[in-house]
Amino acid sequence: MDKKIVNNLYEFWTYIGETMGLLIDTEDYKAVSVLNSDWPKRVFAIADKAGLIAEIIKLSGIGVLPDRITILSPNELKGNPNLEISLSQKNMAIDLKTVDGTFDLDENISQVRSKADALNFANTATISFGYKVDAEIVFQISQDASKVRMFNYRKNEEYLGCGLIYFDSLGNAGLHMIGTVPNGRGLGIGTRMTKKLLSEAVNSKKELAVLMASAMGEPIYNKLGFVGYGKLETYKIKTK
Repeated sequence: MDKKIVNNLYEFWTYIGETMGLLIDTEDYKAVSVLNSDWPKRVFAIADKAGLIAEIIKLSGIGVLPDRITILSPNELKGNPNLEISLSQKNMAIDLKTVDGTFDLDENISQVRSKADALNFANTATISFGYKVDAEIVFQISQDASKVRMFNYRKNEEYLGCGLIYFDSLGNAGLHMIGTVPNGRGLGIGTRMTKKLLSEAVNSKKELAVLMASAMGEPIYNKLGFVGYGKLETYKIKTK
């Protein structure tokens, strides 16, 4: 199951890189190198090959590759003096046959369709996650709804939450970027956005929904019926 979950994420990042013309694709790893955004700026899909991490660290140091590495746990990166862990997420999935898809959906959720919508999504995501998300990337990848659907949560003219769904080549639905700005937390917005994305997955006839959960989001997904598996870790390459 970990393989299906991680494949969705890596395929999504690959799709972003290809769409924006920013993908570095080698036989040993992939990377999306973005100048004006922290998302999804990282190296991923790394082969199990001796000396490869050292090579990636070296290439990052001279600006050829991004300064973040995402990899499945357990791995041998802990204790590497050139790396520090910046994010650990639980791989989670739910069988969509157990979800009826007829949630009482929130009218405050609307799909990203315009550049203005994309800018609001990017601003909300930037505030929610604490790293810069570029509106142009958001707009470009939102254009093909058969692959990506992105949503804003707006109430009383204030943008409080965001979320998106990515349909991969294996027929799975990946739930990503589910976030809430600080003054919107504790209001159930994350749960409502997750239900909206699950509804999109069910209505699109997908069989499995997957996501990577932060420690804050994991209890929400457990209540909705997601099952946890392994972990995905992101390491930041230290600058000298």
